[in-house]
Amino acid sequence: MNATTATSAGNDIAAFDEGIINQLVQDFGTRKSASIKERRIPKANIDAMRAAGLYRVYNPKRFGGSELHMDEVLPIVARIAEACPASAWVLAVFQIHNWVLSLFPEQAQQEVFSANPDVVACASLNPSKNMTRKVAGGYLIEDGRFTFCSGAHHRDWALLGSLIVDDADAVSDVGCMLVPGDDLEELDDWYVSGLQATGSISLLAKELFVPEHRFLSYGTATAYQSPGRTTNSESLYMAAFVPMLVLNLAGPALGAAETALQAFVANLNEKGAKAGAYPLAGIARVDAPAAHEAIATARMQIDCARLLLQQSAATIRRFAERGQAMRPEESAKVNLETSYAARECLKATQLLFLQAGGAVLQPGHPLQEAYQDVTAVNCHGFLGHEANLSLYGSLVTGHDHPTAFL
Repeated sequence: MNATTATSAGNDIAAFDEGIINQLVQDFGTRKSASIKERRIPKANIDAMRAAGLYRVYNPKRFGGSELHMDEVLPIVARIAEACPASAWVLAVFQIHNWVLSLFPEQAQQEVFSANPDVVACASLNPSKNMTRKVAGGYLIEDGRFTFCSGAHHRDWALLGSLIVDDADAVSDVGCMLVPGDDLEELDDWYVSGLQATGSISLLAKELFVPEHRFLSYGTATAYQSPGRTTNSESLYMAAFVPMLVLNLAGPALGAAETALQAFVANLNEKGAKAGAYPLAGIARVDAPAAHEAIATARMQIDCARLLLQQSAATIRRFAERGQAMRPEESAKVNLETSYAARECLKATQLLFLQAGGAVLQPGHPLQEAYQDVTAVNCHGFLGHEANLSLYGSLVTGHDHPTAFL
């Protein structure tokens, strides 16, 4: 069997020096086991990604940013995920949160980016779990618990999604607030089976006032009317809000699935007959058609996922560069392509996992870690594939969904 059978395709990281990215991959791989045990990304990884300029890929150029588009960034995240999916996940969310910050009012942007272009902002963007009261001059978080704040241990700031209510507890808006990281209390509740090292703990806020300029309405963001677009007029900031948030999540699954395939092939090539057998069939695993078919099938699933993600990123960029808003069905299609790609990565990883024999159950086995991590990615609410299937099909057939988050 030739090891080049499982070579990845289309992994262009030309936007950054490939040697730098490869060094990150090497270093992150050596620290992966320790980071899983610690349930957080090592500071060395955080600092290395900062030194490489990876946090500022979506930042405005006037704040030292690169203003890259998603199609240029996703391959970098996927490549890093081949060594450490958790580091890639945290990188991806830090990057997209800085893009979200670029949509805030100018005063908030100045507060964040002028002080530190490499700022780290964790987030809990889901607004449905908390209510924040509108008060004079801003907003009051009376008692909030904000869950799944990936990379929170390293935060400078936090973006906190919430329903906004008036004095009568009626919902008047929905959006996210920008809060200094030191104003929040950590709740150590991240004990999970996949992406353990992301440190996606909860953050708590009590009687915390947020000035009005540190709020971004999701309604204005999805309507392409964010305040930041008046000062950041480049096409990147015309990109569709929700499709950007959704597509951003897929890179770690792609990289982890690629690692699973490479590990499976390497195990067969290196161990030969010692790689195990299918006992009932009496065939060594290295010679078995079932193993060969698993490799070929996984290769196609991962490559199809990569191509779909490239297509989605290109779609978002095309509309943004034309200055055109995406229609609901177009946004829903990008979301569907993203969840489909993530699901294909899961199918590929599961197929290889089930063909790898009992050794795969040992802690630290690369296929077990990959399967757990890709499963964790697919558990994100934005990547609920069945919901995305239903929504897209319904929109295409003329049904109206005014409450859909598109």
